[in-house]
Amino acid sequence: MPSRRTWLRLISCLVLLLVLLGAYGYLSLNRLLEREQIDNLEWRGLGLSTQGIQLEQLSLQHPSGAVQLQQVQLHWSGFSLALPFWQQVQIAALQLNLPSQAEPASEDSTDFEVPIEQLTAVISLLPQRVQIDALQIELPCADTRCQLLGDLLLRKDAAQLDAQLNLQHQQDQLRWHAQLQGDATTAALQLSLTINQQAQLQLSSSLQKSAAGQLWQGDFTGDLQQSAVLQSWLSQWLPNAAGTLPEAPTAAQLKASWQLQLAPGPLNVAQLQQASGQLQASANLPEPWPIPAIGQLQGSFDLSAQALDGQWLANSLNADLNLKQIANDLISGVSAKLHPEALQLTIQATQTPDKLAPQLVDRALPLQLLLKGQGRSQFALQGTLALANGLPWGLQLLDGSLSASTPAFQMEGWKIGALQTQLQLDAFLDAQQLDLALGKGSQLSLQHLRSADVQAQQLKASSSGLNLQAQLGAGALLDWQLKGPLDLSAQLQHGQLQPQRWYWQGPVNASQVQTELDGTLRNDAGLQLKLQAQHSSAKGLSLQAQLAELFLRSGNPLKGSFTAWPALLELNNGRLNANANLTLASDQQLPTVKLELTGKGLGGIYDRAALEGLDSRISVRVDPKQLQLELNELRLAQANPGIPLGPLQLSGNYSAALQTPTQGQLQLRRAEAALMGGKLQLAPGQWSLAAEPLLFSVQVQGLELEQLFILYPTEGLAGTGTLDGRLPLQISSQGVTIEQGQLSARAPGGKLQFHSERIRALGRSNPAMQLVTQSLEDFRFTTLSSQVNYDQQGKLALAMRLEGQNPAIEQGRPIHFNINLEEDIPTLLASLQLTDKVSDIIKQRVQQRMLERNAKTAPTEP
Repeated sequence: MPSRRTWLRLISCLVLLLVLLGAYGYLSLNRLLEREQIDNLEWRGLGLSTQGIQLEQLSLQHPSGAVQLQQVQLHWSGFSLALPFWQQVQIAALQLNLPSQAEPASEDSTDFEVPIEQLTAVISLLPQRVQIDALQIELPCADTRCQLLGDLLLRKDAAQLDAQLNLQHQQDQLRWHAQLQGDATTAALQLSLTINQQAQLQLSSSLQKSAAGQLWQGDFTGDLQQSAVLQSWLSQWLPNAAGTLPEAPTAAQLKASWQLQLAPGPLNVAQLQQASGQLQASANLPEPWPIPAIGQLQGSFDLSAQALDGQWLANSLNADLNLKQIANDLISGVSAKLHPEALQLTIQATQTPDKLAPQLVDRALPLQLLLKGQGRSQFALQGTLALANGLPWGLQLLDGSLSASTPAFQMEGWKIGALQTQLQLDAFLDAQQLDLALGKGSQLSLQHLRSADVQAQQLKASSSGLNLQAQLGAGALLDWQLKGPLDLSAQLQHGQLQPQRWYWQGPVNASQVQTELDGTLRNDAGLQLKLQAQHSSAKGLSLQAQLAELFLRSGNPLKGSFTAWPALLELNNGRLNANANLTLASDQQLPTVKLELTGKGLGGIYDRAALEGLDSRISVRVDPKQLQLELNELRLAQANPGIPLGPLQLSGNYSAALQTPTQGQLQLRRAEAALMGGKLQLAPGQWSLAAEPLLFSVQVQGLELEQLFILYPTEGLAGTGTLDGRLPLQISSQGVTIEQGQLSARAPGGKLQFHSERIRALGRSNPAMQLVTQSLEDFRFTTLSSQVNYDQQGKLALAMRLEGQNPAIEQGRPIHFNINLEEDIPTLLASLQLTDKVSDIIKQRVQQRMLERNAKTAPTEP
């Protein structure tokens, strides 16, 4: 038997060993806590009994949260030396506080891997039973921090985990029950929710791995009788849900089942998008249901679909749905004033139509479609919809009809009136193409369209064969073409147009490369233009217009179409042709315009002058910098402002900077006119219109006195002779003047005969005038010269010198006369025009002009 001394040595060694083990354990525990970033580890009330280990309180802090346990009991029942050691754990209270800082997102946030290989190991590490009598979790939610209050019971049996979570929300009880099973190749989940002892949701799902991939299948049913409680509980986790979601209805029935074959690897959204398999889903929402990011949905639907490599095809579909309080994100591209208040969708099975596209023959799901929008903007789309029920996918709309109406609204400086649309549609869409055709009766009408410069009333557009074809690839638009007939009309108001209705009719051919128009533009005034237009991003805009030949005897549509037509010009005879070209390069702001105008036999009135036999050819070119006008030929048979003038011939050109179009350069190559048996001629030259006054030296050749006395009859006055001379004509903004012009008779002279009883009586009563009156009865002159002056008021002053003889007086001795004459030319021309030979328009204008002139010259009362 060991001695007492031996026992003391053994006890001393054992104590020393325990001290060393304690010190080592303490140091190892500290290193473990430091490595796991655990701070403030505290416990108290550690006890040991025959039932197990009791711990009154345990608390610790970690960057991912703070945990506090109360009344922890680790029972000896089932204790083993392998993890988790204790199989029976009971906790009176657990408090978990999760921080508000979000964890950094991973590079691929769509991954939600389910590691089946590790699932069994995770379940095996859990105790057989964990009971938490009072569970309190504080964590961040949508707008603040929220709490989960309840209790939790976990039970494990082999590879199965059973969890019951009871949550207290206000006065309601939410019970979650989940069963999770897993082995090396399979994971299965059974989940149910009961609210206030009423079953609400049930989910059964399994994921099975194989060499070919993963099979995910499941069933979901919901009979929501306590939906208000569920919504109230969920609303705290949804952003701003309290202000956007109305009170939930009291009932809804949901069903879904699926069998999806997935590729190997972790589950993520991209993998689900490439799944193959079957899906069946149905819902019955007898009352409006608030759906986040969508709106309030009511009605029912039933869907059966299949997928192959992510391409879903419907096997059957029925729907009767109404959507109200539509989420703004769904209609963000629509003007707020046009937002629909409600949508109605009705889809039901129908008979297979006869006009199926070849791509859908013998593999189509025929449906009757009706989609309606209600509110300020209303629309209805209906027709037969054929969906491909086998790959490749495709859809066709047959005998479609779209009717829509919108109220007036404003957009980007335009005021747009109420819109009415009625379209007849046929369409086909698949992965490679889109084909959309408008049928007979398709039309669009717009009440008005207004901007700062132009107003259009009662706009109408219609087409009976407009077709849109597009080529698609990988979900993107590759190419498109729009072609077919188009009819447009509108009541237009613009500063350059007379108010009236305009019409366009012709085909349109447009693509993403180029747009072409070729048709006819006409209006109520009778104007008709052939128009061809081409536009491309590379070449810009090109426009050609041809005016159909106008026979002015039947009317002048140009005057009735454009405000720029001179108000004093009336054309009522002859023919008129015009051609115009407009080009606008893609890199320019202003276009280049070319205009050619040809007239044949034109006749009419300009101001108070009658025009006859006008032939002309005029070319105009306007580019971004300059205005050019070329008068190739102008011939006027006669102009009669009171005195017949003509024929008149004129040719020349004019050019000016576009910023100052009235201050350019005028060049005349030919300017002459016949007058009273002679002619007036202007020598070729060039003038700058920026300088005033403009001086034109008019040469007078061969004016016959005999024709002058015929045109300007004076009682008893006759004569012969030919006049030549020069008239320096000055034109300015103040009017027309002539200073020191000269006229003289051509050798050998001529004669004047003045037989007037009134003049003879004057001679008999005044001996000084007797020689004058006798001489003028038969005066043979060798010299007739006159200085000519004409002022801005229309006064013509002639200072005449006559030299000659009367053979009957003193054997023909020489007689000289100095005569000063003054004539009011406007009044003279007016008196000549007020005859029965001129039109009523000229008479009215002459009379109006005389009244205005007399009013200006009348003396004012003192």
